[in-house]
Amino acid sequence: MSLKPKLPGGETPNPVDTGCLDSREVPSVCLRIESARQRIAVPYALLLRVEISEDETRCEIAFATHTVTVHGRHLRGVYVAVSQGHAMQIRVEDSAKFLDGELYFGPMITGIQIESLDESGRARR
Repeated sequence: MSLKPKLPGGETPNPVDTGCLDSREVPSVCLRIESARQRIAVPYALLLRVEISEDETRCEIAFATHTVTVHGRHLRGVYVAVSQGHAMQIRVEDSAKFLDGELYFGPMITGIQIESLDESGRARR
C-alpha cells in the first residue's frame, strides 16, 4: 500500500500529463522533435547514442546527422523511451500552464536545441 499526498482540503491530487513525450510499445521508425523554432523527424536508424545527466535535467541524443539536446526536469522517461526506440515525439511544453505545486507525471521539457552536423560529424555554424 502506498501513501498518496493529500491536498489541503483532504482530496487526493491527480497527476497531470505534461504532454512532452509521446511513446508507444512498438518501436517507431522516426523520432519527431519539436522546439519553438524547429520541427524535425529523424530516423532511428541514424541514432548513435543517448546520454542523460545525473540530475536528469539534460539529455543528449546523437544521430549521424544531428545532435539534439533536451533540457528540463525528470528526463529519465525521454532517455528510456528514445534508447528503446519507443518515443514517437518529444516537444517543449509551456511549463507556465502548470500550477505551482501541481503534481504531474512524465518529463517536463523546457528547451530543445537541434544542431545539424556536416558530413564529418561537426556542427554546422
